[in-house]
Amino acid sequence: MKCSSSSDAISVFNAMDEPNSVTYNALIGGFAENQEVIYGFQVFKDMQQRGFVPDSFTFAGVLETCTSTSGVEDVNRGLQLHCQTIKFGLCSTAFIGNVLLTMYSKFNLIEEAEQVFRLIEEKDVISWNTIISSCSNCGDHDKSLILFSTMTEVGARPDNFTFASVLAACAGLALDRHGRQLHAHIIRTRFCQDVGVKNALMNMYAKCGSITSAVHVFNHMVQRNLVSWNTIIVGFANHGFAWRALEYFQQMQELGIIPDAITFIGILTACNHAGLVDEGLAYFDSMEQMYRILPNVEHLSCLIDMLGRAGRLKEAEEYLRKFPFGSDPVVLGSLLSACRLHGDVVIGQRLAGMLLSLHLSTTSPYVLLSNLYASDEMWNSVADARKMLKVSGLKKEPGYSLIEVEGRVEKFTIGDFSHSRVGDIKDILRRLNLEIMETTLPN
Repeated sequence: MKCSSSSDAISVFNAMDEPNSVTYNALIGGFAENQEVIYGFQVFKDMQQRGFVPDSFTFAGVLETCTSTSGVEDVNRGLQLHCQTIKFGLCSTAFIGNVLLTMYSKFNLIEEAEQVFRLIEEKDVISWNTIISSCSNCGDHDKSLILFSTMTEVGARPDNFTFASVLAACAGLALDRHGRQLHAHIIRTRFCQDVGVKNALMNMYAKCGSITSAVHVFNHMVQRNLVSWNTIIVGFANHGFAWRALEYFQQMQELGIIPDAITFIGILTACNHAGLVDEGLAYFDSMEQMYRILPNVEHLSCLIDMLGRAGRLKEAEEYLRKFPFGSDPVVLGSLLSACRLHGDVVIGQRLAGMLLSLHLSTTSPYVLLSNLYASDEMWNSVADARKMLKVSGLKKEPGYSLIEVEGRVEKFTIGDFSHSRVGDIKDILRRLNLEIMETTLPN
């Protein structure tokens, strides 16, 4: 099984006169490692039919087979197996509880994962790491930070994986203050030399808007890997430092580090933000020609956005036809937005038709089409687009803004005056307006 030779393992198993629980566990665990889900469950059923009682190692193996894929059938199997672990009194152990946590995290069933976590009697660092990373991956970054705080309070010692997960949560919330506190904690606990933690620190600083701090971390790294280079290149690209991104890409190549798909997302983003269209096209073409990296929908989206901003709409439309994922809603929406910007109604109508044919549950195609007609003063067509939106039954989500004040994140939605301090906010706005008028009006 370790050599991925399942057929030989089955032959040895069938030749055994009296297989035992260890034999079954080895076979089930091997099928899990080799991602042969169906065979793993068949052996598990056969084991029970022969009267063998499954133990922790059995469930660890068979539960792992559920996480190799993510279909509805796998979720149902996982739920059934969870019930059996409860029946055998195994779910409260960290050994099985951690496997269940991993399984539910893979399926993004965060509530079920939390229930499993609470039932684990002696939580180890793997238990904490799994639930912290699960919450962060599901977008509940606040809960990740709360769990980390609880982890340290109960005396559990965080490791490199813990810090990487919590830093990812800080990056998701763009909380520079919390991130810097974590950085200080990492320095005190001497985890700061780990490449994974350093990469997470760079990513956090870059996403929090502090590219200078990200560069500082990068420059002081003893060891760097491909993720390190990708993180700093993408960071430069997202902050508009296109030439720095391309400069670091050049350094990376000189050191013999081979780029991957993520590297080129950063490079194309950099070219897009700097308006380096011809350079971006050259990098896009070099992906497959020089590095044998097949462009995916993210690369195409960057390219289409870059061509669209430059007004090269026909060229962008040609690239759409070249790739099977050219009809992706994000890619089409990006080019449709560019058509509105440059007032190309002909291509815009064509793209809007393609988007509407996908029957998406979003108002974006209707809104973009309406704005496109309005930019060309085609008011009858604007009315038609709005009627189509009304008939579809979809509603446009209102825009909102987020701001952090004294550690609390406040949300303000257009047309919503339900904030608890709306009166104070209005008073300050009036005062600011008066001050602006006093400074701008002539004496």
